[in-house]
Amino acid sequence: MTQSRKIRNGFKNWIPSSVRRSYLAVEDAVRLRLYQPCHLKFWLHDFGVQSSVNREGLPSRAVYQQAMVDWLKRGQDEARGGGVPAYYALEGGWSAAYPETTGYIIVTCLEAAERLGDPELKTRARRMADWEVEVQLPEGAWQGGFVTAPRVPSVFNTGQIIQGMVAAYAAFDDPKYLRSASKAGRWLVDQQDADGAWRQFTYNNFSNSYSTRVAWPLLALADAANEPSFREAALRYLQWVSRCQDESGWFHQCALEVNTPPLTHTLGYTAEGLIESGILLNDERWIVMGRRTADVLLRRFEVRGRLAGTFDQGWRGDNSFSCVTGCAQMSLVWGRLFEITGDARYLNAALKLNDYVLSLIDLQSSCPGIRGGVKGSDPLWGSYMTYRMPSWAVKFSLDALFQEADGLARLTGDVA
Repeated sequence: MTQSRKIRNGFKNWIPSSVRRSYLAVEDAVRLRLYQPCHLKFWLHDFGVQSSVNREGLPSRAVYQQAMVDWLKRGQDEARGGGVPAYYALEGGWSAAYPETTGYIIVTCLEAAERLGDPELKTRARRMADWEVEVQLPEGAWQGGFVTAPRVPSVFNTGQIIQGMVAAYAAFDDPKYLRSASKAGRWLVDQQDADGAWRQFTYNNFSNSYSTRVAWPLLALADAANEPSFREAALRYLQWVSRCQDESGWFHQCALEVNTPPLTHTLGYTAEGLIESGILLNDERWIVMGRRTADVLLRRFEVRGRLAGTFDQGWRGDNSFSCVTGCAQMSLVWGRLFEITGDARYLNAALKLNDYVLSLIDLQSSCPGIRGGVKGSDPLWGSYMTYRMPSWAVKFSLDALFQEADGLARLTGDVA
């Protein structure tokens, strides 16, 4: 390290944290060369030069839905081939296509096609599914990372793509999608350890509790393919993950990195996977586990009016940023719990959290990668997907709005 760098780092450690955060944000702006006016405008909003969005004056949900759908369409067009990029970055633009999230974006596009009356989305979803079949590894798995990365199999990513393949099979009645999903399911079964955990081909090479979102697609696949081994593998994992939850509802081994606190993103994955698995199994215990986590986050949200980006054991939150993806996911989970329980507190919280996420979306930007996108962190320089607009944040934000609409219809009795 050079002497000048040591002096600069020493200065940054000496100044107050609030000033230091501003200093680092300006330093990032210089490093990222925010010379594009649309990038600079977006950054300035988070830096506080511009006033915050008035949530009372938010446009209609339909406007935001269309903006996010258009963002996904632009991303797919940029990636070419059929897949959807992982993200749009202020430094570097659109990424390469990302098999994992393209997989579960198929589900969202198919639902959006029906809800929004947009047949093009169904066509695009089929292109995504065909592309996933093309890039599937010979052993049945799908790779981690960008499609341009080394082709290393990934348990979690494979589970997410199975969900898309099962949805594509249901939508298009083409057996190639079920064959593809079943081949992937057999690979997952083969990788599972005797105690139910997956330890090989996992992100950062350790077992995790957020793969409840692998168990859930396996259960759906078991029903679609009439294959009991998939159900048995999902149950073994659920039994394993039940030992990861403490009495407070917090999960061990729920983070992306060793010795770091879980993001609301991974906690959201875990809660959603448990609840949806419980519904498919008609087994209340898994719903109760997911609800326990969701209830703690609901109380945190009611008290602070926002969700921290991460939560350590004891539910100590890092409130220096919010993980926007995790916020959308928790809104989705609360909306689902309203559907199950009829408790209006869940729907009320989901509505408020959706307001927050939507208030962060720029509907007017001249930059195609910003307009209609959902940023990884609020502020942009927060610790998750820093300065990037991940495609899965858009996916979960759309899902949350669809769940909200169902909840409001149920509340008013306007259910078809």
